[in-house]
Amino acid sequence: MAQLPPSLQDLVNRFQQAQNQLQSVLLRKQQYEAELRDVEKALGEIEKLPQDAKIYKSVGSFLLQTNKDAAVQELKERKELLELHIKTLSRQESMLREQLDKLRDDINKELAKAKGAGGAQQTGGVAKGGG
Repeated sequence: MAQLPPSLQDLVNRFQQAQNQLQSVLLRKQQYEAELRDVEKALGEIEKLPQDAKIYKSVGSFLLQTNKDAAVQELKERKELLELHIKTLSRQESMLREQLDKLRDDINKELAKAKGAGGAQQTGGVAKGGG
């Protein structure tokens, strides 16, 4: 491939950085969603137990006994925090996808200009795909 003009190279670099950021956001979001499912499952099981049931929680390499109310409260707080993280990451994901769409359009415009100015120069657009 021929040497890209600096303006096009900059757009491509920004596009790749945004793609990497999106991948990172999606991975973190996926991890939080998995943890949220675990918390919801644990919460559902604990709420089925009688009030005086023995409940243990893992703290490092130890299991510590706790009561039902404390366990439910702790899980509800964790669930709330996870939902907040997921909401924040969803907003970041949306913004990054918009940024990628704009950069993709800008790259394709630059490629069209370069193709028009370069005559026989072979160029191809940036394909739109899920990130």
